[in-house]
Amino acid sequence: MTPEPLIGPMATTTASPQPADGASDRHPFLDKNGSKIQALFDEIAPRYDLLNRLFSGFIDLWWRKKAVKSLHARSDSLILDACCGTGDLAFTLLDQVPTAEVIGSDFSLAMLLSGKNRSRTRKRPSLVHADTLHLPFSDHTFDGVMIGFGIRNVVDLEGALEELRRVLKPGGRLMILEFTPVRTRWLRPFINFYQGKILPSLGNVLSGSKVRAYSYLDESVRDWPSAERLADKIRATPFHAVKWRTLLPGNVAVHEAVRA
Repeated sequence: MTPEPLIGPMATTTASPQPADGASDRHPFLDKNGSKIQALFDEIAPRYDLLNRLFSGFIDLWWRKKAVKSLHARSDSLILDACCGTGDLAFTLLDQVPTAEVIGSDFSLAMLLSGKNRSRTRKRPSLVHADTLHLPFSDHTFDGVMIGFGIRNVVDLEGALEELRRVLKPGGRLMILEFTPVRTRWLRPFINFYQGKILPSLGNVLSGSKVRAYSYLDESVRDWPSAERLADKIRATPFHAVKWRTLLPGNVAVHEAVRA
């Protein structure tokens, strides 16, 4: 069953757990309250794609091209792009496999509408307004599920992984593209300075964010588990054949897994 684009209403976002003592001091902008994160992405949606290209030096396009190949999508595949934002990952997959069917879901309506208004010369994914913790799809619906730079913003990581597993068919593939701590010692201070100082300052100014959205995004990256820890959480869901690799310059990882 393929849902109609932009169906609603969206499922209620789960409230965030209370931070541990001292967490708010270390990460003053890292408030993983579902409604606040939703409002944050609604606010920055108009310039989100442009700033992604600018701040990554366009390497984010290459990251996505490498990542979607992990799904091994076929011409008849039905793929879910969860936390799809404006649909960058979905468009990338459709560029590689134009006859596949892709559904993008996100809890930010403004991000979805930005994606809906993109180029009409390409095949576009169907877009659904939905929370990744409460997906409006039946069990075993999709041949593949992907999520790019979004899972770290979900309130409940374990719950999101379980929900993604639920909608996958047996033998279906999961792909997660996400930032990861830099392992190369000499490179780490340079990337940390750029991501922690330059990018948030410029992002808040250029996006016009009143809630300092790019300060939150920086802290969500720094608070994110290592690639090894994320792989362990994926295995515990459970998924099988879990593997991961980093992409240049080493601050991004692609995780792959299979639903038994």
